[in-house]
Amino acid sequence: MKLYWGLLTLTFTTLFSSIRGNFVLADSLSPEKGKAVILPIIEEVKLIGGRYIFMQSGYPVEKRTLQYQNFNGVLNDVQYGFTNNISVAAGVVLPFYAYVAPQYSVEVAPKQRLIVGDIFANSMFLSDGNSLTTNMVFGGYTYGGIHDHLTAALGIWSANFLPSTSMMFQLGGCKRLSPAIYVLGELWYSPGYQTMSNVSKWQLDEQNNPILEDPTNPLGSPYLLDYKNLVVGRKSIYANVQFRLISNKNPNKSWSLGVMYFANWGGKYTEEGRFGEVRKLNNQFNLPLPSISFIQRIGDFRPVNDLKKVDRILHRGF
Repeated sequence: MKLYWGLLTLTFTTLFSSIRGNFVLADSLSPEKGKAVILPIIEEVKLIGGRYIFMQSGYPVEKRTLQYQNFNGVLNDVQYGFTNNISVAAGVVLPFYAYVAPQYSVEVAPKQRLIVGDIFANSMFLSDGNSLTTNMVFGGYTYGGIHDHLTAALGIWSANFLPSTSMMFQLGGCKRLSPAIYVLGELWYSPGYQTMSNVSKWQLDEQNNPILEDPTNPLGSPYLLDYKNLVVGRKSIYANVQFRLISNKNPNKSWSLGVMYFANWGGKYTEEGRFGEVRKLNNQFNLPLPSISFIQRIGDFRPVNDLKKVDRILHRGF
């Protein structure tokens, strides 16, 4: 009799557990529960990392991720993550320039990352007089989570068209507005010096008086001129703000739309003419432009564990 009741109890227990398991499985596969579990996994990979627009953030391209970026049709850039901390970008700015930009970033505390990197650019197919060689070594600090963060960086910038090295201050940020929409911005600022070539100046005698071409005609003779290269001060700024729209059907693709702004000012100087005229000049310009970016990751680079988890939830409910 005890054996009979034991077997009966075991049978009912097994049957109850089986029925309860089926209810739990069905509940986990319901649209509401499935969406609640899967959505955070899908949304977590919405961010397309690496850059704000051109400035690097502390959240690099993921390990073994290849990413293509086009900016305003002329900049074509590829980025690759060798490890979770080391990545490199390289590209061309049509039609004349090429660059490479390696970076190392590391998490030093929760929501805090340090960055060290370099940007080197050189011209292609240009003569020596028009060639460009420029380099910037920089270090930076990123604070915030993967979707909302700020980065401040300081670089040492040199270029063959500048008389000396100068500092480059950078500030960038990213804010998530919805699962598929971000606002991003960056600001580059550099004080320093600039060379103004072939500025006309009067030739002066020992008493600092202009020298006439024909001293016998003091009223009608023009002045003798020298053409000098002047080193003048400058302040340069570049700013860019974009809204990034990430495709819901393909989270590895995005378009970004916004506006950018270039400005250069300071460095006042005078140019002296043959007939005594003086022109006051400066090296100031302002240039606002539209800002359009396209980014495509080649393939699906979500972590394998997350892909397996999504597959389990969709097909087995756990």
